[in-house]
Amino acid sequence: MPIHITDSRMTSDVSPEYAFRVDFGGRKPWRLSWWRDRPLTADQARAGMELDELVSDPALVDDPMAFALMQERAHRVGLVFAQAVLLLAKAMAARAVHGVVEIAPGEPAEGARGGDTGIPRRPRAHGPSHGLEYFTDRCRPHTEPPVVFP
Repeated sequence: MPIHITDSRMTSDVSPEYAFRVDFGGRKPWRLSWWRDRPLTADQARAGMELDELVSDPALVDDPMAFALMQERAHRVGLVFAQAVLLLAKAMAARAVHGVVEIAPGEPAEGARGGDTGIPRRPRAHGPSHGLEYFTDRCRPHTEPPVVFP
């Protein structure tokens, strides 16, 4: 499950999720495709990619060590594990329902998910989130109540 890293993009062989860099006022923070609202360091973006790969592996569902790794990676990104899983699930559901991969403004147009490769672009949505509308809805993970697992 290697993560491929360039100066502007991180991709996975396991998942369609990715991390990318955007020029933001002279800085170039990283963003995750499944959590675009939060600027991240390179280490945080890598942790987000590792979390996505761990969550995407069905063989790890009952593995307590893998669960501990998932929690640690989510914490490194700045999320509670349940919030990260909800954001990943929302991204997956949006792709399944709409078949759309959004290219964010300023996102590099290279690789399998960028540029003029035939992948449709959808304009950013404005206003409040309406459930599983589009991945462009504004996610507010820190305002959601925590989910407690038994």
